[in-house]
Amino acid sequence: MRKEDRFASYLILLGGEVQSLLRAKGAKKEDAEDIVQNTFYKVYTLLDAIDESNLRPWFFRVALNEHIDFKRKKERRNTILTDEIYSKLSQENYELDTLLNKDEILYLLQDVRKEYKELFFLKYYYDFSYEEIAEILCIKTTSVKQKLYRARQSVHTNRRER
Repeated sequence: MRKEDRFASYLILLGGEVQSLLRAKGAKKEDAEDIVQNTFYKVYTLLDAIDESNLRPWFFRVALNEHIDFKRKKERRNTILTDEIYSKLSQENYELDTLLNKDEILYLLQDVRKEYKELFFLKYYYDFSYEEIAEILCIKTTSVKQKLYRARQSVHTNRRER
């Protein structure tokens, strides 16, 4: 077997080990694959500068740093998304065109009662009026307003706890 072929086989095995480690650290399969691919790219761009004896620890370190950076970026995106969603909900007049997308609503309501989730979707995703929601759910309009108020309070409480 040629030296280049052995080296390529070694890198593939190394990539598999790193991918397993990243998965154990909580990375999704696709994210781990992307990180390993980026690390391969860095190996090939710095091939002449990397000593073969240090390749294994270098490869692991680069992949782990990439994983940390990826998690930080994801947390930052989630923080920005959360702030945007809550700013929509904290407007004084909830009758404004404050429509949220399905993912925003699911994110907000992950720890909220099922009854509130239904109301949120009807109001902020499907844009039904209080009267229409009351008719759909066979309850009074005042109950819809009260439950939506409680749902928003619950969402704000959950935000503070995160």
